[in-house]
Amino acid sequence: MTPAGGPCDRVLEMGAYLQITPALRTRLGYGEVRGCYYGKLGRTDHRTVTSCDGEEFACDVDHFDAEKDRFPYPDEHFATVLCCELIEHLFEDPMHLMSEVNRILKPGGHLVLTTPNVAALRGISAILLGYHPGFFHAYIKPADSGEVDARHNREYTPREIHKLLENSGFAVARLETGEFRDEPHPEFGWVRHLLERYKLETDLRGDGIFALGRKTGAVKERYPGWLYS
Repeated sequence: MTPAGGPCDRVLEMGAYLQITPALRTRLGYGEVRGCYYGKLGRTDHRTVTSCDGEEFACDVDHFDAEKDRFPYPDEHFATVLCCELIEHLFEDPMHLMSEVNRILKPGGHLVLTTPNVAALRGISAILLGYHPGFFHAYIKPADSGEVDARHNREYTPREIHKLLENSGFAVARLETGEFRDEPHPEFGWVRHLLERYKLETDLRGDGIFALGRKTGAVKERYPGWLYS
């Protein structure tokens, strides 16, 4: 889903763990690959990882608060930004992130956004059986150090992600859902049967939302009414 780049193109992976990050250079051809992560604005880590085959990859990872800080990059700096499994963790202002991503992308640049689908067959099954529909809604016990991992604060439907991209100045180039793992789920067949029986939508019901937006202009609505009160 991530567009290929060239030697002069820059790509930013948000929430980078350096797992898929090397492939942005070795498989997709980006000349400059950068990562970022939650932390104090101004800090940059130089990270190096080595593959099983001994191939080494190095990358700078910048730290900042994606809901509050101005991202430490110039306007129209990147050809592509990846925001994968991140937006569902935000506490208070996802449109700040979207606005900053718009600012740092070139005109025509791409945003790859992935997030769990609260309207998946799994979520519908859970709520009809009396459980929470969220994919990762549980509170997390603090570690011995007192640090608490980030839980999901708001999960989205595919329709909401479509609106989020449009509100943020992007055309939706691709939007689909799928599984996080390649495993069949026959236990949700009864949910699909109910949807078909009552003529409700059965597409876009996979566990994960995978979206590709193309920047077409400035942010259209900083505080869309469907997301903010």
